[in-house]
Amino acid sequence: MGKEQSSVVEIIVNNQIYKISCEEGQEEHIQNLAKFINNELEQLISSVGQIGEARLLLMTCLIIADKLKDESSLSDSLDHDFLLEALQKITNRVETVADKIN
Repeated sequence: MGKEQSSVVEIIVNNQIYKISCEEGQEEHIQNLAKFINNELEQLISSVGQIGEARLLLMTCLIIADKLKDESSLSDSLDHDFLLEALQKITNRVETVADKIN
């Protein structure tokens, strides 16, 4: 078996550009997930303001996780396992940023 080809896609979340590694062919899917996350983040910012990247991303993850738990289906077009994996990566990023702040 050969290794999966990987690609790098740029996403924008909270006006920050992030380069994310993904399987080749998943670039558009990753960008759509980032747009979804960013929309949730923008709604949160409109409520609480800019309270720091780590807190905003953590709160956004919690909001999305809560929606996933409460709803049987977030969207027919989203792969829940992939979304949960993306949330885990974001959580790891938030923890890394929080560690640097502390």
